[in-house]
Amino acid sequence: MINLETLHANYNSQGVVGPEDADARKLLVRRREFEDYCSAKSREIEEQRQSWRYYHVDQWTADQLKILKKRSQPPMTFDRTGRKIDSLSGTIRRLRTDPKAYPNTPNGEQGAEVATQVIRTINDASFAEDLEVECCRDALVHGIGVSELVLGQGDHGDPDLRFDYVDPRTFFYDPRSLRTNFTDARFHGVYKWADVDELESLVEGSAELVKDALNNDGGYWTAFDTDRENLWVDSRNRVRLVDHWYKRGGMWRWCLHTGNVELMAGDSPFFNERGMSISKFAAFANMIDIDGDHYGFIRRLRGPQDAMNQHRSKSIHIMNTRQIKIQEGAVDDIEVTRREAARPDGTLVYRGDKSALEVIQPESEFLQQTEYYQDAKAEIDTFGPNQQLIQEFGQNVSGRAANLLQQAGLAELGPFLKNFRMWKLERYRACWCAAQRYWTGERFLRVTGDAGVAQFMAINSVELDQYGLPMLVNMLGNIDVEIKVDEGPDTETVMGDVFDLLMGLSQNNVPVPPQLIIEASALPLSEKKKLQGMLAQPDPTKQQAQAAIIQKTMAEANLANAQAGKAQADAGKAQTAGLLNVAKARTEGMPEGGPDPKTPLDYAQQMAEINETNATAEHKRASARSLDHRALVTPLQLLADHSQRNADRFGASIEQLANRNVDTFHRMADRAVDDFHRGQDRASRERVARFAAANRPRPQV
Repeated sequence: MINLETLHANYNSQGVVGPEDADARKLLVRRREFEDYCSAKSREIEEQRQSWRYYHVDQWTADQLKILKKRSQPPMTFDRTGRKIDSLSGTIRRLRTDPKAYPNTPNGEQGAEVATQVIRTINDASFAEDLEVECCRDALVHGIGVSELVLGQGDHGDPDLRFDYVDPRTFFYDPRSLRTNFTDARFHGVYKWADVDELESLVEGSAELVKDALNNDGGYWTAFDTDRENLWVDSRNRVRLVDHWYKRGGMWRWCLHTGNVELMAGDSPFFNERGMSISKFAAFANMIDIDGDHYGFIRRLRGPQDAMNQHRSKSIHIMNTRQIKIQEGAVDDIEVTRREAARPDGTLVYRGDKSALEVIQPESEFLQQTEYYQDAKAEIDTFGPNQQLIQEFGQNVSGRAANLLQQAGLAELGPFLKNFRMWKLERYRACWCAAQRYWTGERFLRVTGDAGVAQFMAINSVELDQYGLPMLVNMLGNIDVEIKVDEGPDTETVMGDVFDLLMGLSQNNVPVPPQLIIEASALPLSEKKKLQGMLAQPDPTKQQAQAAIIQKTMAEANLANAQAGKAQADAGKAQTAGLLNVAKARTEGMPEGGPDPKTPLDYAQQMAEINETNATAEHKRASARSLDHRALVTPLQLLADHSQRNADRFGASIEQLANRNVDTFHRMADRAVDDFHRGQDRASRERVARFAAANRPRPQV
């Protein structure tokens, strides 16, 4: 049944359209749109039905089962397709990360944190992780994943926002759409059965309006309805309810109708960041073939799955089958002998020698069937993420190792992961724009810290500044951000390389400041500020130790000064004693030839030698400080060189890709010109041939 709770939430404020106001012409257009979808997508719908049957281990057709029954061959089913789909969806779920908003202005870090928390709050209220797994599985099997954005009744004076799951088997769309994100679709919607009582609770008086369309699908019918028709075995009155969204004049509109009666209508309440109207449905496709049909990975797995089932069934049939080689007249009844040979405890009665009766076991054919089975099994097992990724990604591995495992295992899923990621980005941006438009009242968002203590962030609130004047805080309408999803990257980012390089230098005992490592990490901005603030705060123990060291140093300096003063006094005393001895020697008539007293020039030379010694020591100390500074600057220089090499490599890759695209464009243009000329030549030859045939003289009778 249709989600009436969602309809209440989105349409309760809209007016009810009576039969006298209904635009019959508009209903005819809406009916024609659905009929176009049913007729153009009949083959796609049939393939999707078959894909769901393969996923649910219903892999033998009725004709195949009849043939196997005639052969007495068991219909064995070894399901690998459903297990592979579940494995892919589980692996993609493990790679999921929360969305993050980045500022578009220099002073928008705080606004980015608020936007990130708003989007995550809406996702948590919608159980978005489980919803994304369901839509991922739908895209892998059905080929299309769909969700819708819902405006619900809120308790803060403004509506609440959440995402709801949409069954793709009830989803219809513009058959001309060829883009994986359905941005080129002019209409889409959901069609389901609904009870009249439920419809009356949604729109008062609707039971009277639809009384002529009870138990009638109104022409809104696809092959999926035949699969679930047996669920409506009771005689309750039901009606086909269609939630139809269409684009007219650049504006998305919606109408709720039964095919013959329009119950409600209005304009879309959702807009994007550019102010353009958008639909509430967000859909993405897995793959689109050359005919424009959407399909999932079951198309690739169906062949190997059929081969597994058929080869295993044939192998068991061969094991239970015997061929008998009988000489004419060796047995009385051939049919009795055949039945006994097929039994494991059978008894074969024959006359003559033993060569007259031989039971043949086709062992070579059994081995061939087994080998074919193993090839088909390996074809399914090696598709998508390998077993090594599934086993090792959950272990304690580094970020670089995990990234390499992702690249190796998810390379085959590149297009699907791109479509899935863009779909999530579209949903996140839509809910953020809706929150900016409809969340006008004050509310508090719960934020969980590392210590497990509940914290709250206020949005759209008013506080008093330092002067006592009212001030707006975290107004959603004034925040300009860009939303991104960092998950399952195909290549490592430059900051990731910088972080790995810093960690390598730190592990090799190179002095790397902790602030630099924190800045290069992938932590949120708030966590970076918190950790850097913790590093900036002084440690009391270290402060006491440093104070003790300073006091000890000052005491040692005072002691050294005292010792130097004492030494200077001793030197002065010695100098005075020397002068006194010289004077005594002169007065006492010492013999000539004694040492001459030092002149002022000798003292000046001695002081020059002392100064030179001090300068040499200062130069050595300066050289040591230079080496220390160079050791600190070397990691930064290595980082700068590494970043420059990455930038050069990225520029060369971009230039090479651009040249390759230009060459491809020229080749395609040349090919188109050649095809045009060949077509013109072929048309000219045909015209000449027709002209010659027309002018050829007819034979006379």
